[in-house]
Formats: sequence, C-alpha cells, structure tokens
Amino acid sequence: MKKYYLLFFVLSLLLWLAGCGPKYDYTIHKPKVRYHKADRAKLKKLLDAQLGKPYVWAEEGPDAFDCSGLVYYCYESMNMKVPRIARKQAQVGRPVTRDQLRYGDLVFFDTTPRRSGQITHVGVYIGNGKFEHAANEKEGVKISSLDSPYYRRRIKLYKRYLPDESSPYAPSLPLASSATPPASCKKCFQVPEKVTAKSGHFYIQVGSFKGTPDPAWLKHIRALGYDYRSLYEDGMRKLLVGPFASREDALSVLPNTRQEFNPGAFLKEL
Repeated sequence: MKKYYLLFFVLSLLLWLAGCGPKYDYTIHKPKVRYHKADRAKLKKLLDAQLGKPYVWAEEGPDAFDCSGLVYYCYESMNMKVPRIARKQAQVGRPVTRDQLRYGDLVFFDTTPRRSGQITHVGVYIGNGKFEHAANEKEGVKISSLDSPYYRRRIKLYKRYLPDESSPYAPSLPLASSATPPASCKKCFQVPEKVTAKSGHFYIQVGSFKGTPDPAWLKHIRALGYDYRSLYEDGMRKLLVGPFASREDALSVLPNTRQEFNPGAFLKEL
C-alpha cells in the first residue's frame, strides 16, 4: 500500500512540474519606478511599449497584463499610487464626461453578459475616440474604439488621475508619498503663506492609512502652506488637510490637493 502512495506522490509531482500547478500568480508585483514625475508624455511611452503583449488574467506585467494590471503597471511606473483592480480604480480619480476626455483618462466598462452594472473592464484613453487596453487572451494589449458597437453600449464612467494641463503632454506632479517638495513650491503653486484657518469645520481628506501617514506627506503639506490633522475612523487613520473657515475656502484648494496628493481627495465636514 505504501508503494502505491509513493507512486501517486511521484506522479503528482511530475504533473505539477510539467505545468499542472497553479495557473495564475496572484501575487501583486509592484513595478519598478521608471519616472518620479508623472506626465502624459511618459504615460504615452509606457503605453506604446506594451502594445501587442499578451493578456493573462491576474498579471500586471511587465510581460503580460490583464486590463487593470496594465493601468496599475503604467501609473505605478510613474510613481503614482493606484488600486490594483478595475472596480477599485473606478472609485478614485475625478469623474469627467466623454467630451472632456484627455490622454491618460481611464474608461470603465461593464462587460458582464447581462450588463449588471458592475465594473469589469478598464482601458486608457489615448485620444481621437480610441483607448488602449488588455482586451482578452486572443487579442492581448491593443487599441480599440469607444464608438465600436460592443464598447459603446458598455461604457460606465470616465475618471481622471492626472491633473488638468494646458497641453496634453505637459509635465505634472507625481502622487508619490516619497516626493520631496521643491524649495520654491509655495511660489510655484501660488499658495498663500497660510491657507488654512485656526478653526473651522471643513477639511479635505487626502488619504487613509492602516498605520501612520508618511512623514514626507506631512512635510509636503506644511511646505505648501497647509495645516493638517489625523483622524481615526472606521479602523483607519485618515489624513485631513485643514481646517478651513468655510466650504468655499476648502473647495478653492481642493484641485491643488488632488494634484499634490491624491486624485480622489474629497471635502469632509466635521
């Protein structure tokens, strides 16, 4: 009997070594940071380099991708922090409309058979009604049209991670928490010497952390003329910029905090 158990074990091992082991690698492989400052020109280089590569579910490169893996790889390679899966990628960033689309905006789709409303696919808009995406196992990373009958009926929303710029390929700032603010950042961004107030109920939430916020973020907040506070809520440490004396004051600096720290930053009243 022991002989048969041993034979079974050896056969199982040989089958695993021959490729019958786990099909997918579920480990998230964080890509190497290639650019410390994100902009549309660098994103274009990254996207162009991935065209034609194969689609493999649960892969985020550099040799194969699934749809959200392609987005994750390109943005993380520019030192920006983004979620790994499409439905969570759709929860951050700034909503835009079809006529506002710029190079690098994300397009989200519901590709379920009955279009149940779920976010199941994502691509990167590249202009002229086109988007690049890891389509499927047959086609790999390719360029498709938003106006194709299949995708036109399945578009759910558009999101922008990169800040608005006067030129489609003008430089922008990274989202990296390790960024070191330039000495002249106050002047560059025309931030007043003190934009927050001594008291107020309005804040801007720029991040959530399981531990404590990165000291580099706190240093950068101070360098830009803001104050901040940390709030423990729902099991997470929330980093808030503020206080602001009024909602209008908070809204006036919200675009800058989205550019500097997190495209998904939002107004919070305490």
